[in-house]
Amino acid sequence: MRNSALVFIFLFILSVCGCNIKPVAEPLPISVTSNLSLLQENPQFVMYLNFKNMRHTDFWKKNISDSLLNAEKTFGSLLNTFKEATGASISDGIDELYYSNSWFGENAIVLKGVFKREKLDAYIETDSIFSLTKFTDGTKIYIKNDNGLYFYFRDDYTICASNYLKQIDEMMQVNDTVKSGLLLNQEAYNSIENIIYKENLWMVTTEKVFIRGIFQNFLESTSDRVIDMEDTTGNEGDSVLADEKPNIVNLYKRLNSVSFSAKMDEELKFLIQGECINTESSKYLKSLISGLITVGKLKSAGKKNQNAENLLDKIKLDRYDSSVFIELSINEKTLTDLKKIELMNEPGTE
Repeated sequence: MRNSALVFIFLFILSVCGCNIKPVAEPLPISVTSNLSLLQENPQFVMYLNFKNMRHTDFWKKNISDSLLNAEKTFGSLLNTFKEATGASISDGIDELYYSNSWFGENAIVLKGVFKREKLDAYIETDSIFSLTKFTDGTKIYIKNDNGLYFYFRDDYTICASNYLKQIDEMMQVNDTVKSGLLLNQEAYNSIENIIYKENLWMVTTEKVFIRGIFQNFLESTSDRVIDMEDTTGNEGDSVLADEKPNIVNLYKRLNSVSFSAKMDEELKFLIQGECINTESSKYLKSLISGLITVGKLKSAGKKNQNAENLLDKIKLDRYDSSVFIELSINEKTLTDLKKIELMNEPGTE
């Protein structure tokens, strides 16, 4: 009897270890939650980048830092405005960036870091690049004259900005005692909490039309030919028609949110999460993506594109109840492959 019990326990442990267990989402820091109150209540999407954390990783040092030096110099770019104004940049000074955008083009931006206010005040006195107005309580509101960006210092380590003056007014009213901004949108907040990787960078949307646009942009590069193939993972056993135009176009109706996140250390783990409305929808989404990956592999093999095959082989596709995960680990070689390939159709060919 004792041996039978031990065998049962052993088999149970094996079965649990063999289960496909959904990864646990990293906790959302209290400081991040607090800053979300400064963003819009109903944005198209929300984005967060923690440059301070990323700057310390090997992947950043080897693959990103040099390319950013040129990117930061781009005339008229958003971050270049703040570098010009305060001396803070992605590579030195800016620690965190929060960004949300509305359907009408208004944005809300929060920057955390170390800023040189005296640099900005010197511009005001000697140059016409920036101008100055004041809020009713006397707070200085700075304006970048060529792009109409308004911003102010919430404290010594926080800049709030927007291209919409009303959004600046709303940010000025935010305090710790009243829930406001994005925190009033429970659906959006829940989607942020569901993101697996929160430490370095993430972007999420719960807006159906925006999700529809994501899929349309991606599927424009796929073939119009009918593709009927079994799920290559062997998990679901479903088949999918890659030219099911009505179903593909309406795919967004099956999702509550789509997010992109990454965990950076020696490599970059890039994760796309599709949180579906039910299990049936997640099965369909997984089957569709599996079919598209298979199409990519077939085209790559036909064109003898080893770089594309190598990349597609690295994609990990999983489903957990109503969630679908697409994960890719990116290293220096993967970046090289990415620069050399076109996974689906090459421009002007079919």
